Amino acid sequence: MKSARYDITNALIHLTGDRKAEGGISAEDALCEILKNKEIRGSSTPGYIRSGHTAACLTEMPLKAIDIFITEHKGKKKFSNHGIAMHKQTGWQCGARPVIYLPEAEAQWIPAEQKWRHVTYDLGSIDWTHEREWRALDRLNFSDHPFYIIVPNSETEHRIRATVGNEGLKNAVGFLHLNYLLDIL
Repeated sequence: MKSARYDITNALIHLTGDRKAEGGISAEDALCEILKNKEIRGSSTPGYIRSGHTAACLTEMPLKAIDIFITEHKGKKKFSNHGIAMHKQTGWQCGARPVIYLPEAEAQWIPAEQKWRHVTYDLGSIDWTHEREWRALDRLNFSDHPFYIIVPNSETEHRIRATVGNEGLKNAVGFLHLNYLLDIL
């Protein structure tokens, strides 16, 4: 099912980021870990994911918006042009759902088991709607589904192929070289 809307993609995208400065791993290493495990583990960032759960976060931003998002958030969230893309239908089958953007005072109706989807929205002061976020509760396992691998360039593709091997690339439709694609978008 293809969307007729020009402002939304048919894909869900999960970006990795460089966390080495915080004692973590590089964006490329994080992507390799996702490929080896065939799952995106959930984040439990305090204040963002409610009800004591973790959630795997994705976006339905078009690729050109992804580039702007990465550029505008350099040094803040440290996202990079490494990640996974899958058809929105695949994400849905794997349990991903759009978040619910609401002010805190209007979110009481959300059932406790769905609070992990709530993102605070307060016009003029708190607005994350540009992220067009989707989440999957705890983790998103895509082991039985097709997906694309987002990398900056062919050199990164070669390193990832060597690191994860054929099993890590099982069900991969292909690599999207974001640096090249963004030049032509």
